[in-house]
Amino acid sequence: MRKSGTTPTLDLVDVGEHVCWIVEPHQGYAAVTSAFLADGELFGDKVVIVGSPLDPIASAEVPRDATLVDPRSVLGDGPTPDLGPMLGLVRREADMAGRQGYRALRVLAVMDQLVPPEIGIEALIDHELRLDRLVADHEAIMVCAYGHDSFGAATLDHVACVHPSELGTGRAGPSFRMFSSGPGDWAVCGVVDSDGAAAFGAALAAATALSPTLRLHLDELELMDAAGMRALVEAAADTSVHRITIEGANPTVRSCWEMLGYGNCEIRVELTP
Repeated sequence: MRKSGTTPTLDLVDVGEHVCWIVEPHQGYAAVTSAFLADGELFGDKVVIVGSPLDPIASAEVPRDATLVDPRSVLGDGPTPDLGPMLGLVRREADMAGRQGYRALRVLAVMDQLVPPEIGIEALIDHELRLDRLVADHEAIMVCAYGHDSFGAATLDHVACVHPSELGTGRAGPSFRMFSSGPGDWAVCGVVDSDGAAAFGAALAAATALSPTLRLHLDELELMDAAGMRALVEAAADTSVHRITIEGANPTVRSCWEMLGYGNCEIRVELTP
């Protein structure tokens, strides 16, 4: 079962992990990326780097057989920003890695070079949640590196909440995390409050676009306040949604749900024992 939280080093990441790395200005890329990429050779992984070799990873030691992908090739050619080709790239490379005899696919994506300034936070959450589903379903390890100075604090918290893991221990991070725990299944942990309700709603919208019938596992969720529950109800009100089933909600969450009157409403959300 996938677990959420922070990891102090990328040495500890394993197959199926999707890590958000907020790169601080004083930190740089070289030391961390060199070790991560070297581990690819050590464990027999296919290494793919999505980012220009002339930019942040230039001083990292890149394995000889690593695949370097120009970020311009995975942004799409349409009039609006589209990160869909990146999902296709990861899927193809993961399938190819298995056929070529590698243990897994190991990807480092320099998101500063991939995310157009005009892309909205909802589209970015949608992309990362789809990517998380893909990583969970394939033999892959994915690290998404976001430069702290390239994105606002709110954006960084929003994208971190749809990664099960985050590198480092010094940042407060998001109040909750939502990540894939199986086809149509999503784990939600932490606290979904008014600060995270918008991100939670965007994550639910992305998840329901993947599957109209969802199962949310709340075993590790501490609290969901009225704003979070309203986001859940609004997601269920979408005409494309068939059913959202909630499992593992603690007594506090169940009590709040009933107190708000949702237990007696005709909505497509079901709390199971």
